[in-house]
Amino acid sequence: GVGVDNIDVEAATERGIPVVYAPTGATISVAELTFAHMLALARHIPAADASMREGRWAKKELKGTELHGKTLGLIGVGRIGRAVAERAVAFGMEVIAYDPFLTEEQIAGCHARKVELDDVIEGADFISLHLPLTPETKGLIGEEELGRMKPTAYLINCSRGGIVDEEALVRAVEAGKIAGAGLDVYGSEPPEGDILRMPNSVLTPHLGASTVEGQARAGRIVAEQVLMVLRGERAQFRVNRP
Repeated sequence: GVGVDNIDVEAATERGIPVVYAPTGATISVAELTFAHMLALARHIPAADASMREGRWAKKELKGTELHGKTLGLIGVGRIGRAVAERAVAFGMEVIAYDPFLTEEQIAGCHARKVELDDVIEGADFISLHLPLTPETKGLIGEEELGRMKPTAYLINCSRGGIVDEEALVRAVEAGKIAGAGLDVYGSEPPEGDILRMPNSVLTPHLGASTVEGQARAGRIVAEQVLMVLRGERAQFRVNRP
């Protein structure tokens, strides 16, 4: 897949071992899962399903909200962020985005409007994270940022665990500072503790790339990269330069 934070790239480089990856393999799969989380939260689908199985007809209790007309705030506009933006436009959403590595024109080409991080935090109805986990992004969304979000806003993280302070997130949701959260990734996997009891949330077990098509695509890309290295060629998607 796209993440290599489970590989000791420095050690591999020291030993002359090339590290390759498949950055395009799971793009569609993760983008679609991001929208699955958004729709599930907006329409209270997990709670609705649970109430039906309990024999309750909770129609009046579960009034949701439309995605149409809402503002989606992207933090990170790489391949997956762009794919999410394309789908958001199809749903009739306004898309704003923060990515310090892209120009205003580049982000406009991704169907979004470039803004600052504070604008996303304070102005979006849905905030979706699409970042690698680095020293700079670790804990990027913490108590202070959560406290500045709209009380009706939802946070979605289908990128990397560790970017969100999970303890602060649980407190924010429980206190009603934000409406809820959708998580597919966690600081520790599998997660334990309060995060599993967080209300108004959709939790999935790191399913982002777990589709038949996504796995086949990623496997094919990695195999192609390995063959290129074995032939003495320069891999298209390499992480290091051993």
